[in-house]
Amino acid sequence: MNTSQRGIDLIKKYEGCRLQAYKPIPTEQFWTIGYGHYGPDVKPGQMITQAEAEVLLGIDLKKYEQAVESMTPFAMNQAQLDSLVSFAYNCGIGNLKKLVSGRTAPQVADAMLKYTKAGGKVLPGLARRRQEERDLFCSDTHPPTGNPYPVPRKSIRLNSRGNDVRWLQYQLNSKGGYKLIVDGMAGPLTIGAITDWQRSHSLEPDGIAGPKTIESLM
Repeated sequence: MNTSQRGIDLIKKYEGCRLQAYKPIPTEQFWTIGYGHYGPDVKPGQMITQAEAEVLLGIDLKKYEQAVESMTPFAMNQAQLDSLVSFAYNCGIGNLKKLVSGRTAPQVADAMLKYTKAGGKVLPGLARRRQEERDLFCSDTHPPTGNPYPVPRKSIRLNSRGNDVRWLQYQLNSKGGYKLIVDGMAGPLTIGAITDWQRSHSLEPDGIAGPKTIESLM
C-alpha cells in the first residue's frame, strides 16, 4: 500500500517545508531540507524548489512505507499504514521496529503515545503529533480480514524471502498463535515455528513449508 493523501497531509502538517538547508539542532550530523528530508545528500546552503521538495518527500515516503510493511506483524488497513509511516518519518526506522515488534494493533496504538520526548523532556509538538497519529491509527473500525498476501506456489525453506514467507508468517501467527514478525525473511524463528506446526499436525517436521504444510495452514 501507498500512503494516502490523509497520511501525507499529516506528515506535511508537522514537518513543514523549508526550501533552504538547515539544522533543527546544531549538533545534528547532517542537514535537513524540504519536508524534513535529512541525510548526507543535503549540503550546507543548499536551496531547492517546491517541486523538488515534493520529489524528496516521495522518495522518503517509499522508504518508510517499505519499512512499515516489512516490520509490522499484523495486516494493516490504510489508516494504520498512514499513521505508522508518519510515525517512522518522524521517529526513524529503529523506533518503528521497537514500536511494532511483538505487539498487536491495539498495543501499538497505546505504545505510540510514549514517543513524545526529546532530551528527556516531553515536547508539546511531539505529544500532539503522537495523539493525532494514534487517532488516525484507530480511525478505521473495519480492519482487513484474512491474509493480505498470495498463497505460496513454491516451498519455503531457511533463508527464503518475499511475500510467500509473509503469507506463511501471517498464517502461523493467525492459526498457530505464534508471534513472528511478518518481515518476509525465513530465519531460524520462522523455521522453528514451521517445524513446531508440522509436529503438532502430524506432518514431517523438516522445517520446509511444502505443499502439505501450506495446505494445513489454509
